[in-house]
Amino acid sequence: MTNPSFADERLAALLDEENHELDGFLRLLEREQGALGAGEVDRLVVLAEEKAAAFSRLAAIGRRRAETLIGAGFGGRPEAFEAWLARLPEKAPARARWQRLREAAARAHDINRRNGELIRMRLLHNRQALALLLSLADQAALYGPDGQAQPRPSGRQIDLA
Repeated sequence: MTNPSFADERLAALLDEENHELDGFLRLLEREQGALGAGEVDRLVVLAEEKAAAFSRLAAIGRRRAETLIGAGFGGRPEAFEAWLARLPEKAPARARWQRLREAAARAHDINRRNGELIRMRLLHNRQALALLLSLADQAALYGPDGQAQPRPSGRQIDLA
């Protein structure tokens, strides 16, 4: 088992790091939401890459937190962090930081869900627009050499040489 004071310091530092990283992730989600609303597809590609990198950093912090909890004797259960917090004094700063982290994670989840819905709506709109354009293209008249519209032949043509 790791020295409890070292584990406490390490877990508090990881909590600060995770809060900081999650704040950046929230800003990315908000920028993504703005780009979705403005239809800025090129910006969305860049944001998606940044989002993936930020998520990877958050996951790495989570792994380090889990490893530290296991090393401190709290095991690898999801409730291990809560068990660590329970042994801290009521006014421990880590408790407030954990609550802040949980609230920020819930906010990130909500914004990400709304962004996903915006993406689904935009995809539906694009599919409908494409279907309309394709159906109009099938009905469009052809132009002859003189630039005048000619009716488009329909069906099979017979007697062509």
